[in-house]
Amino acid sequence: MKNMLTFVACILFSISCAFSQTDKSTTLKGQTSRLKTFLDQHEIEKAYLHFDKPYYAAGDTIYFKAYVIAGEKNALSPLSGVLYTDLIDPQNKILKAIKLQVIDGLAWGDIALPDSLPGGNYRVRAYTKLMQNYGNELFFDRVIPIGAIIKPAATKAAAALPKNKNTAAALPDIQFFPEGGDMVTGVPSKIAFKAIVPRGGGVNVSGTVLNNSNQPVAKISSVHLGMGVFSITPIAGETYHAELVYADGSKASVALPPARPDGVAVAVYDSTLKISVHINPSTAFYEQNKNQPLGLFIYSGGRLTTVSDVMDGPDMRFDIQKSGLHSGITQITLLSSKGEPLCERLVFINKDDKLDVSIATNKKEYKQREQVKVSLHVEDTDFDAAPAHFSVAVIDRGKVLVDEDKEENILTYLLLTSCLKGNIEEPGYYFNNTDDKKRSELDLVMLTHGYRRFTWKALANNDMPPPTDPAEKSLNITGLAKSVWGKPLNNGLITLIPQAGGGLLSEKTDSKGVFNFSNLVFYDSTRFVLNAVNAKGKNNTELTYIPEFRPPVDIKFYASTDTSSSGIIQAYLQNSKNQHEQFLKYYGKGIQLKEVKIQAVKKPAYRTQSLAGAGNADVMIKGNTLPQGGMLATALAGRIGGVYFSKSDEPAGGAPKMQIGSGPMLVIVDGVQREGKYAVINDIYPSDVETIEVLKYASASIYGMSGGNGVLIITTKQGAGTTEKDIISRGVLPLTITGFYKAREFYAPKYDHINDHTRPDLRSTIYWLPEISPDKNGNASFDFYNADGTGQYQIIIEGINNSGIAGAAKFTYQVKE
Repeated sequence: MKNMLTFVACILFSISCAFSQTDKSTTLKGQTSRLKTFLDQHEIEKAYLHFDKPYYAAGDTIYFKAYVIAGEKNALSPLSGVLYTDLIDPQNKILKAIKLQVIDGLAWGDIALPDSLPGGNYRVRAYTKLMQNYGNELFFDRVIPIGAIIKPAATKAAAALPKNKNTAAALPDIQFFPEGGDMVTGVPSKIAFKAIVPRGGGVNVSGTVLNNSNQPVAKISSVHLGMGVFSITPIAGETYHAELVYADGSKASVALPPARPDGVAVAVYDSTLKISVHINPSTAFYEQNKNQPLGLFIYSGGRLTTVSDVMDGPDMRFDIQKSGLHSGITQITLLSSKGEPLCERLVFINKDDKLDVSIATNKKEYKQREQVKVSLHVEDTDFDAAPAHFSVAVIDRGKVLVDEDKEENILTYLLLTSCLKGNIEEPGYYFNNTDDKKRSELDLVMLTHGYRRFTWKALANNDMPPPTDPAEKSLNITGLAKSVWGKPLNNGLITLIPQAGGGLLSEKTDSKGVFNFSNLVFYDSTRFVLNAVNAKGKNNTELTYIPEFRPPVDIKFYASTDTSSSGIIQAYLQNSKNQHEQFLKYYGKGIQLKEVKIQAVKKPAYRTQSLAGAGNADVMIKGNTLPQGGMLATALAGRIGGVYFSKSDEPAGGAPKMQIGSGPMLVIVDGVQREGKYAVINDIYPSDVETIEVLKYASASIYGMSGGNGVLIITTKQGAGTTEKDIISRGVLPLTITGFYKAREFYAPKYDHINDHTRPDLRSTIYWLPEISPDKNGNASFDFYNADGTGQYQIIIEGINNSGIAGAAKFTYQVKE
C-alpha cells in the first residue's frame, strides 16, 4: 500500500497536528518535548564580521563590523554586550586581543598591523561568553591572508634552524555519504562523496565502484570541488569498494560503508514549491515496524514542525510545503516509534526573503579624487517594526583582486557556513548567478556535511547539559579574598575604586571568598584599586584578581602560508609597498636608535592599606624611626613637608592639615577612614605604628573628593615581624585592566579640488562606513572621494534588520584620469 501524506508546516511543537494519527507514539512525543526543552535551555549566538577587504598587507589596518546574531532566526541579539575578537598568527598564537561593546547586536572595531609583520595565513576569531558554552563550535573564525612588505633580516638563529627533509606530499582522501546515513540492502541508495587533499581543499577524482567479485556496479566522477554522487542498489552478501584515480595521478582503493540488511533509507526530491521525502525500508525493517508510527521532524530557522504516520505499506512519502520553511538549511530527521533517529537529511531552502538592496551613484564615470555620492534603497521591509543596519566598504578593484566565488558575505555565512560542520569551500559560488547546476552542487554540500546545532543521539543521551555561562551583558572584575591564614573571606566587603575618579562600588564576598563586580563599562587600559575588609572591619586580607578566560586556540593547518606567492594578492602587495615607500619619502625614514637596556626599579614591598599600593606614597615613614613615647602628632611634627598638625591638649587631638588647602587631611588607620572632626591621630601610640604614608595632590586623587586635602595612611603593627622581608601587601590590590576597545574612525580625505595632488593617494580601501541605517522609506545616502587609482571601484554593502532578514549588494563604477 502506498501511503502519501501532504504536510503543511504546523505551529511550533504542535503535538496535536503531529501525532493525531496514533496512540502508539508516546516516545515520539517525548522526543518532541525533549527537543523543546533543549531549545529553551540552549540559547545560542553567532557572530559575523564584515571586513573592508578579503586580505591585507603588513602595516594595514583591518576594519570590520560585527553582527551578533541570536539563534537560527538570525535576529540581532539582545543577549550579549561583550564581543571578544582575536588576531591569531600562523602558529596559532594570539597576537592581538580586543573587547568590543555590543549594543543591540552591533559593534565595530579595527586591528592595526605592524609593518614588520611576517606574511602568512592569519585568522580573526570572534565570540561571546555565551558561545563558549559550546567550545569553539559557534565561534566566528576567518582566515585572513596577510602579505609582508618588509623583507625580514636574516638572523643567526633563523639560519641555524634545520630544514625538514621528510615533508611528504599530502595524499588525497575520500569519504562516502549515503543519503540519509546508511546504505540499505535491496534499496536504491544515492551515495555522495567528497575527495580532498588533507590540510587543503577538494580535488577531482574519478573511478569505478566494484563488488566483491570485482564486477563494476557504478561510475564515479566528481563534478565540483571533489564532490559528486552516484547510485547503487546493495545486494545481500556483497561488499563494495571504489578504485579511484585522483587529479594528481595517484591511485587508491577505498571500501564503501557496509549496507544494513535491517535499515531504512530516505530519498529527498526538491521542487519549486515542495520537498518530497520518500521512506524506503528494507524488507526486514518493514516486517519489524509494520503498523508502527514513524515521525518526521523538520527543523528550520529555529522552528520545529512534526508529522507522523503509521507504516502500513512498504512505501511512504511526505510532501513538505516550502511556504512553512525558512531560507537556509532545513534538517529533516526520520524517527522510529521509540524515538530513535533512523535517517537524517539536510536540504538548503533558497527563498526570496532576503533584503532587496539597490545601490546607485550620481554619475556613471568619475575622475580621480572626485566626490562620489551614493544612494542606498532597501525594498519590502517595515523599518518602523524592524530597523535595518548596514556596513559599507569601497575598494579599488585594480588593487584588490577578488575571486567572487570564494568570498563570503553575511548571507552565505548565516544561511550556510555557520550551520555546517567542516570547511565550506567557495561559499560565494552557490549564491552568485544561481542556476540548476549550482543548486544541485549545493545539494552535494548538504549531503557531505553534518549539521552543527544538535544531534539526536546527544539529545537522547542527555549529553548536552544546559549552558553554565550566562550571556555577558558588560564587563566584570572578579577576584578572590582570603585571610592571612589562607581561609576564604566570607561576607567580606570589597571596594572597587577607579583611579581616574568616579563612584566607588562595593560587593560582598561569598562563602568561597569570591567577589564579582558586574555591569561595568570602561575603555582601554584602566587603573583600579581593590580594597578589602573582613566582616569585623579589618583589612588583613589577601586579594587575588581572576583574569578573564581566553579559550585556547584550536589548531588549524592550511595548504600554504606563503601569501607572497599568491597571484591574486601580488597587485595588492605591490601597491602596499609603494604606499610604504611614499610614506618614507614624505615623512622620512627616521633615526635608528641604539638599543637601550632599562633596569627596572623594584618598588619597596611592605604592608600597606594605601589604595595606591606600596611604594607610591609621596612620603613614607617607618615606625621604628619614631620615638617610642609621647603623642604621635608631636613625633611627626616637622617630618612631613607641607603638613602640620592642629594643636590639641586632648588625647584624641592632632588633626593633620596641608599648609596649602582647607580642612583636615583624610586619615586612614588600618583601612578605616577618619574624616572631619575624627581625622585625628593622637589616640595612636608611636610604638604601635608600622608605617605612615602621605599622599599629596595628584597622588591623593585616587581617593576622589575625600582626598582633596591630602591623605595620611597609618598602618599599625600586627604581631611580630615588622622587618621589610616579613611585611607583605594586604587589603589593597592595584590593577590595570583592559576595557572596551574604542574603534578608530576611518580616514577618508576630502579634496576641495580634483587636481589637488599634494602627495600620491594610493588607498586600496577607498571608504569604510561601519554603520548606516535607512530611514522609514528604506533610503540612505553617503559620499566619499576617489583615490588616484583608475579603473573599476566597487561598493560593497552588507547588513541585516532586527527581524533577522539579511541582505548584501555590490555596485561597480568606473574611474578615469
